[in-house]
Formats: sequence, C-alpha cells, structure tokens
Amino acid sequence: MEEKENMDLLFRGLVENSDDIIVVADHTYKIRFVSSSVSKIFKKDSMALLGKDVFDFVNKEKAPSWKNILKSRTNKFSSEICLELEGIKNYFDVFVTRYTTDLSEGYLLKLHNVTERKENEKALKQSNAQLDQVIYKTTHDLKAPLMSALGLINIAEVVPDAEKGLYLTMIRKSLKKLESYIDEMNHFFRNDKLAVQREKIEMRSLLEDELDNFKNGHNSERIDIRTQVDENCEFYSDKVRIKTIVTNILSNAIKYSDPHKECSFIQIDVLVNAEVCSIKIEDNGIGIQKEDQAKIFDMFYRATDQIEGTGLGLFIVKDTVERLNGTIKLYSEFGRGTTFLLHIPNQARVNTMAAVL
Repeated sequence: MEEKENMDLLFRGLVENSDDIIVVADHTYKIRFVSSSVSKIFKKDSMALLGKDVFDFVNKEKAPSWKNILKSRTNKFSSEICLELEGIKNYFDVFVTRYTTDLSEGYLLKLHNVTERKENEKALKQSNAQLDQVIYKTTHDLKAPLMSALGLINIAEVVPDAEKGLYLTMIRKSLKKLESYIDEMNHFFRNDKLAVQREKIEMRSLLEDELDNFKNGHNSERIDIRTQVDENCEFYSDKVRIKTIVTNILSNAIKYSDPHKECSFIQIDVLVNAEVCSIKIEDNGIGIQKEDQAKIFDMFYRATDQIEGTGLGLFIVKDTVERLNGTIKLYSEFGRGTTFLLHIPNQARVNTMAAVL
C-alpha cells in the first residue's frame, strides 16, 4: 500500500513539474484533472477548468473530426490546436490516449507547447514573402533606369559634340535614380540584419549633418527648413537607425513639397528627456489623401505616381521605429501638409546601469 502511495506521489510530481499540460477527461469529455502547469502558461488556476467540456477549448473547425475519431474507439491520435485563455494565445501539439480501468474510462491528453516554433515559422514565412516582393520589385525598378542610361549612352555616342552635354545630364539623372534605389535596398536589408546598437547621439549635430547632405544632393533650395532641438539630457540609441528614420522622413517631405505654394517649409522639433526622444517633423507639402493614410507604411505602397520612388521609405521608417521599441504617428491633410510624430525610448539608463555594474 505504501509502495503504491509512493508511486502515486512520484507520478504526480512528474506531471506537476512537467512543462507539458496534462489533462484527464472522462468518457463524456468532462475535465477531471488538469496539471498545474496550465497556470504557468495561461495564468489560469487549474481548478477553475474542472468539470468543463474538453471541446470548449478545441478549435471549432477541428471539433467534429476529433469527435469522430474518439467515437471510433481509436486508442491514440495526435493533432495541433490553438488555445486562447484570458487573452493569451498558445499553440500545442496534442497527444490523446484512451484509457480504461475497472471503474472508469476516458481520455488522457498531453499538450506540448509549440508556440515558439509556430511564431518562428510565421516569421520565416513572412520574411520569405517579403524577400520575394523585394526581389521582384528590385529587379523591376533597377532595370528601368539602367536601360534608360544605356539607351542614352548609345544616342550620346552618335550625336554632335554640342549635344553631348544634354545627354550626359540625362544619364546622370538615371544613374542618380539607380543610386537612390540601391541606397533604399541597403537600408532595408541592413535594418533587417544588424543588431540594435546603443550609443550616445547628439541630435542637434545629427540633424545638422543630415541637412547638409540634403542641401548638397536634393532640390531643397526653395524650402525653408527650421529646427528646434531641446536636449535636456544625454540620448542613447542606435545612431544608424535614427539617421535612417530622419533621412527617409526628410527626403519624403522635400520630395512631396508643394511647388504651387509660395513658402514651403519643414519644421523639425526634437525634445530629449530621460525617458524618450520625441521627434516632430511637420511640412506644408501636398499632403496625403485620407484613404491612403492607413496604407502609407506598407511595403512598396506609393500614394501617388506623380513622384518617383520605390515605396520602401516609410516602410523602412516604421520597421526601424518598431525595432527601437518606439512609436510613430502620422497626421496629414491633403493639400495642406503632413506631420510625423515619433517617440524613441532613451536607452541612457541602460548604459548608466551597465557602467555601475
């Protein structure tokens, strides 16, 4: 008798310390036992599940086939289900075994958590789908300016010397477009592959450098670009990614400025405190139609065909902000302008703690 009690205690100890969820149901599918491991995953008291029907937790589309298998007196079968309790969703491989004793019969269910595997599979599928899009879009967009430049070279070789300068200018324009596509692809893949860094960033200096680059390489002479930077403390984040965010938003603001307005402007406001770096970039450009605003951060989405571009810029911006655990909001009115409001967490405290440790 003592030996049996010891074996029962050993068995219960193994069950309760397992990461798998063990469920015992009677022949009417009512739950009679649930291991306490359910509380580790779902924060749900196992006692609260006793007496409930197993099929209350089985995906509706799978319930009929499960019942048919159980009615066929099959001793064992396995399946995969998604369970959601208290708003927490997890995926499980479920192994069901029929048991029979002198006193009762029912089912033993072992639920093995495969959520991490499913999330990895989902991320891999999404990554592969994005890669397919990128490859198709890249080959298409790179080919156009390349073919244009090659065609212009062929013409420039046979025209009189007096006309060669015109064709060289056109070739330069095509190659600049090609360079722009390559830069955006570089940002896209670098953002996806590089680990997030933590380094001290002086936002005033970063903005000055970026604005100098725009003055040298963009048609920004007619736009009044104003900055207001308030750095109350040191700001730590990923400098390359912050530059990527600022560059892409500023590039869009310049590209989509309104040529019909007498005074075009871009206003950049930065506020750094111990918790966050807030960046507000406002322009009075052409704005974005209301129906386009929900899609503006989608990969390759372009709200207008009037301006050339890959449609990757704002996708990269949103993806980069999310990798920094920040937020981005868009406010725009067609014909009046657009405002981007960003909040990037300040990692200064992390660096301070690392120095102390």
